[in-house]
Amino acid sequence: MFNIIALALLILFIQLGMGGGLYESLVIYPRWKNDATPGNLAQKLKDSGQATANRRFWPLVSPLQALLAILNLVLAWQYTGNAHAAWLTAALIIVANRVITFTYFVPTMVRKFEHPEKLDAARLKKAVSLWTSLSPFRVGVEFVAWVTAMYAFVLLCL
Repeated sequence: MFNIIALALLILFIQLGMGGGLYESLVIYPRWKNDATPGNLAQKLKDSGQATANRRFWPLVSPLQALLAILNLVLAWQYTGNAHAAWLTAALIIVANRVITFTYFVPTMVRKFEHPEKLDAARLKKAVSLWTSLSPFRVGVEFVAWVTAMYAFVLLCL
């Protein structure tokens, strides 16, 4: 029963991450990524809602998703039933996604975008372009993990 609850919570937090990431990619990023300069980026982040998401949504969802992925990784590693491979794969995908998020996306947002005055306009424009181009791929990766986790959940419940 603990395995089912742990996997269900992971699935829930993957869904939250996918929804937040999809919303940001389609609605939020277009409102701040274009024509970002050291002088206007901080205000664009605030006006678009990105700054609020960075302070209220992601600090809750992202670390909990990482912790649940690690917990599920341990549980899946120890599990010997039919769901082993799919469960382990889903957990590994999310762990890898969180590592990438915490080593590139979060530090770039905090160091460069929340303090854009430290960069010249060309470097900032390039950083914003790269960040907003790569970030939506995390939603696709989470979708693969979600499908795999759902498959594992069905196998676990049988």
